[in-house]
Amino acid sequence: MIHIERGKEKEAFIAFANMAVAKLAESDYSSFLALFDSSRLSETDLILALKYLDDSRPILKIDDPIKSKCENRRIDIIPYKSGRGYGMDYDLTTNGEINDLTIQFEFLVEAEGYSVSLEDLHTL
Repeated sequence: MIHIERGKEKEAFIAFANMAVAKLAESDYSSFLALFDSSRLSETDLILALKYLDDSRPILKIDDPIKSKCENRRIDIIPYKSGRGYGMDYDLTTNGEINDLTIQFEFLVEAEGYSVSLEDLHTL
């Protein structure tokens, strides 16, 4: 659950996503997953996605967005028409360049703030 001041949702969602991706970049999968109220992915799923669904490949090293600036990073925040929350598509980078992986988050309105779920990590 994250608490956000009204009107500052976009900035707060991006800050949360950057913090989460920083944990993923450190290969700290359990800490990464612990940030979410729910997740459709397990630690094994994350590792497999970072190997492009091929166990014989090495895990793709992704950038820590807090430490490395990427000018062409794409982050799309989509408000749900129902008003129930937002979806986010966050493109991952490697060596400052967008790679083929996108991580998806969902931020749902709750009485105390927003619940955050990890929806997917997949290739574009």
